[in-house]
This record gives sequence, C-alpha cells and structure tokens, in this order.
Amino acid sequence: MTAFPENSDIKMENLTVSVFEKEDIPALVSIEEEEFSTPFKEKDFLSIYESDISSVLVAKLGGTVVGYVSFTVIIDECQIINFATKNEFKRHGVGKRVMKALIDRCRERGVIKYFLEVRASNQAAISLYEKFGFVRVGISKGHFSAPREDAILMNLEF
Repeated sequence: MTAFPENSDIKMENLTVSVFEKEDIPALVSIEEEEFSTPFKEKDFLSIYESDISSVLVAKLGGTVVGYVSFTVIIDECQIINFATKNEFKRHGVGKRVMKALIDRCRERGVIKYFLEVRASNQAAISLYEKFGFVRVGISKGHFSAPREDAILMNLEF
C-alpha cells in the first residue's frame, strides 16, 4: 500500500492522467477490489483494452496508479462505467483531475452528453459530479447488488 503522508515529498502537481496501458491492469484490478463489491477482473480490463469504443484514463503519481475512470464513447455520448481513487489518495484532488481530463478529452472528440449511475449513498461522488455540472435525472431502484442499493442516474450535457 502506498502511503501519502501530509508532509510527503510527493506533490499532487506531479499527478498525470493518461490513457491506460496493458501494464496498468493489475493496479486497476487492485483498486476495483478495494472499492467495489463486484469488482472488474483482469479479463474485463483486457476487453476494454482491446475495445474500439471503451477506454480507461489512469491517474499516476510517481508511476503508481492512484485513480481511474473507465468509460465508453459512442458518437457524441459518454457512458462513465467505473470511477475510483485509491483510499489513501482520496480527498487530494485525484478524482477532480481525472474527471476534468475525461471531459476535456471527450469534448475534443465531439462528446456533448455524459451519463453515469452512482450509489445513492455515495455522497462524495455525487458531490464531485455535481461540481462538474452533472444533474440528477432519475433513480434506478435496486440497481446495485452486494449490497442492494438504488442508483442515482446523472447526466451532463454541453
């Protein structure tokens, strides 16, 4: 586990966000297992890696993957699949940088609509999405399992 003490020599301005590489998959699986009750497996990320419409942006600090977003783009729409930050890097701006990078890159490709589902209890994520202009457009009852929970459906349009 990578430590991130307050007085660390690692500076968040050194955070980079780029398209993932095959070598990043083990780190992505590790974050998935840390963050999600039904995590993506290596085969899921390999499928995304080989996809023409799906991808992952990874945030790296000192070569270590500390966060990511997986997504699918079809024409002018982006569906955000999973979005996570390693526990010890939360509340340090990683999620904000990843989301900004996603929107910037997708807008360059002509994307004008973004969609996602988020656990109703995940107030930190909902707050982040709202800061980027996402709005709540509905609820999907019992959408998530392990534990069963409603999803808040959110959209962003430019």
